[in-house]
Amino acid sequence: MVAPLLQGRLDDPLWRIQNLYWIENKSGRMQRFRMNAAQLRLHRNMWHRNAVLKARQLGISTYVAMLMLDQCLFTPNFHAGIIDKSLPDAEQKLEKLRFAWENLDYLPPGAGAGERALAYLGGLIKQRSGALKRGEWHPVGDARTRMAFANGSDIRLGTTLRGGTLQLLHVSELAHVSVHAPWRAREIRTGAVNTVPADGRIILESTHEGGRYGVNYEMMQQAMENAAKDELSPLDFRFFFFSWFDNPEYTLNARGGWSDAAAAYFEKLAQEGTVLSHGQKLWYSRMERTMGAAMRQEYPSSPEEAFSTGNDGAIYGAQVAMLREQGRIGAEMAYAPAEPLYTAWDLGLSDHTAIWLVQSYGGQVYWLNHYAANQLPLEHYAAKIREWEARYGPVAAHFLPHDAAHRDPHGHSYVESLAREGIGNVRVVPRTPDVWRGINTLRGLLARSWFHRDTMQPRVNLRGEKEPGGLTCLEMYRTAPAGASGACREAPLHDAASHSADAARMFAEAFSHGLVAPVTLHRAPRRALM
Repeated sequence: MVAPLLQGRLDDPLWRIQNLYWIENKSGRMQRFRMNAAQLRLHRNMWHRNAVLKARQLGISTYVAMLMLDQCLFTPNFHAGIIDKSLPDAEQKLEKLRFAWENLDYLPPGAGAGERALAYLGGLIKQRSGALKRGEWHPVGDARTRMAFANGSDIRLGTTLRGGTLQLLHVSELAHVSVHAPWRAREIRTGAVNTVPADGRIILESTHEGGRYGVNYEMMQQAMENAAKDELSPLDFRFFFFSWFDNPEYTLNARGGWSDAAAAYFEKLAQEGTVLSHGQKLWYSRMERTMGAAMRQEYPSSPEEAFSTGNDGAIYGAQVAMLREQGRIGAEMAYAPAEPLYTAWDLGLSDHTAIWLVQSYGGQVYWLNHYAANQLPLEHYAAKIREWEARYGPVAAHFLPHDAAHRDPHGHSYVESLAREGIGNVRVVPRTPDVWRGINTLRGLLARSWFHRDTMQPRVNLRGEKEPGGLTCLEMYRTAPAGASGACREAPLHDAASHSADAARMFAEAFSHGLVAPVTLHRAPRRALM
């Protein structure tokens, strides 16, 4: 017989999660699951829809696994789902649930009366729940994708999970999916999220990547904006952020110091109200030696820091991150009416076309505006140039790539077509044999650049979907993963970000060829626009 005290405690989900389930710890040893501070904070403040931005290895996915198992065991006909970046990753999470269920009646060596009582209670729960045998989990398809119980509850896993109704949905690493499979991220948002009714629960948890673009960034931003609301509706996401220093394990008990750059970073955190111990500073500085530029992506101190990181293989990530720290991004700077204006293009008649509006003087480069679109005629982009000239003044030169001088089957070149639209002063930039030469020239210019906030504005494509602004494209521009489509690691990836990045590189190549030079413009003085 189970002690009356334990029988009463079974009505408390927090007690059940803290006392009934076994996990394997980071050392591979079995231990009773006990919530750490981050897990407990999430549990106590959970809403119907939850967006969790976090550092690595805080145990959020383990907590969600225990919560999911507990709800299935104690709620008949409870349906849960797990979505991860890949099916093997989702299977690993299901294995945590299976491990906890199979060991409900585990009795550790040398157990006392309390452990024996818990093991006996776990055995009764295990017997009553009656998880179906491995071959019975799913009548068709892969048996690895479902775990079912005798009370009608079950857990499904996949990479999208469209269809059916779920009372609890766990979406893990949506940021990774947003960067590497954006179509699937959109499918998760429009499909899987809609499988959960208003009174159900969704937990999106991810370490961020991809900068300020993608489904994960959009959903996290919406959740952060919801924090200003006096009251959330059941369909609003509640935002949670867990930094690296929320994990008490991230500390070193050793002697040593750190670099001046790290010291400045720690001082900045202190000014913002986060005072670190010597052990925490030492841990962070040693981890940063290994992680390099990815440190603030994997172990951010703030949401802003997490969103400021680019992707693996980011080509301009370090330069943009430095500019952001120096306050050179999103500036409300005025353009200089007495200095020449330039545009730099990446072309496509019916494909993607991107244009930057730039000034360069006094040893600095000022990126004033950006525009990009696709599947639109040349007349559309000519109209955009006229719009800019009405706002800023005449453009001294338009820098176009070498193929702008090539003639189409009808005998017309892009340069001639622009001239017919009233766009003159076009300069075709000679082709650079090695793309990395142009990239390195742009890296040098970025070190002395300023970006107006207009360059950060997302654009809306013909389907009504948001696409990244110019600055975001520079952050996202990266090398192709090794082996992707036969590409080597040193090949820039051709994707949604590459067109705007190539247009920026066109300005750098024009600069290296001496095409960016003071030009005398015959125009009346104009008042600077803020």
